[in-house]
Amino acid sequence: MLRHSLRVRLLLPVLALVLVVVAALTIILAVTEANRVRANAGRVIDGQTVALQSLFAVTRSVMLDRVHSSMRLLRHEADRVGTTSVGPQIRIDGRLTNDLLFGGVPQANNYTLVDSVTSIAEGTATIFSRAGDDFVRIATNVKKDDGSRAVGTVLDPQGQAIAQIRKAQSFYGVVDILGNPYVTGYEPIFAGLDDQHPVGIWYVGYKTDLQALNQVVSDSHVLESGFIAVFDGKDKLRFQSKTGATIDPKEVERVVREMPQDWVVTQQEVPGWGFNLIAAYPKSDVNRVILRQSLWIGGIGLMVCALLLGLQWSLIMNRVLRPIQRLTAVAEELSVGKWNHTIVEADLKDEIGKLARAISRLSYSVRVAMERLSKQR
Repeated sequence: MLRHSLRVRLLLPVLALVLVVVAALTIILAVTEANRVRANAGRVIDGQTVALQSLFAVTRSVMLDRVHSSMRLLRHEADRVGTTSVGPQIRIDGRLTNDLLFGGVPQANNYTLVDSVTSIAEGTATIFSRAGDDFVRIATNVKKDDGSRAVGTVLDPQGQAIAQIRKAQSFYGVVDILGNPYVTGYEPIFAGLDDQHPVGIWYVGYKTDLQALNQVVSDSHVLESGFIAVFDGKDKLRFQSKTGATIDPKEVERVVREMPQDWVVTQQEVPGWGFNLIAAYPKSDVNRVILRQSLWIGGIGLMVCALLLGLQWSLIMNRVLRPIQRLTAVAEELSVGKWNHTIVEADLKDEIGKLARAISRLSYSVRVAMERLSKQR
């Protein structure tokens, strides 16, 4: 039977060994590839986030320089008008507050000063007046969504700026103004010799032009389905990747909000902006790469296995089986009285050569014995 065949018994251990080696190599290389893919994803994320952080930092630095210049200009123009004093209570856009006087000139609904500054330095400018714990815009060229001036609106009572102003300190940084990020400067306005209780606020700021940042984020992605996203301080999605498989804003928000177990999600704060920079990719992306690489490695391994088996088969046939088959034929002929054979395998130096020489001696002994027997007859 086939299972008792010498060729099968010789090839099976080789086949088993090769398959074990192929399987082990496939597993080792798959694990190595998985680590490489994860490390590569980490490097991609690091590279993209570092680039974005640098772009945010440069944008903030350049715009803050403009803010400082505009603030100096605003205060210089106000000093030219005259000293600051608190005016009578007024109602501005339905809100009750105190007017501010510069050199005796009321500033409520007076846009001369703020517009003159922005006509030179661009950006936006505002004069706030204190109303209890709030600060109300009494003169501004910050616009609402409908295009009207935002007079009568209050400074965000939960923001970073008002916390510093209440401590009679200035604030420079990025804040949300009516739903849009601005690089801003806020400095307290004092009346008379009291420098501890602000009666208002000087403000200048520039609406952030983040088109370059938006373009960089839009063009970025991680692996096949991952994404880069930027959320503001109110968890509003500002920018996101638009080149990978995950481009639906709702899906991006879901992943960031829920942080599912089948996703790898990293986040870091953008210093000075109050933004969060998110990088995420599904673990299935890594698994797909691992599966493809494992199949490729396994396929190559099977090809190598087939080649090795073919080579082993050829060696076994030429070096073992054919000589044994010829020696077997000689032995069978000897058993029926045929002894005139030329056994070429006798010249071999291995075990088959020893067997061939033994059969050759046996053939010679049988021939001599048969010749003596014939003579005796």
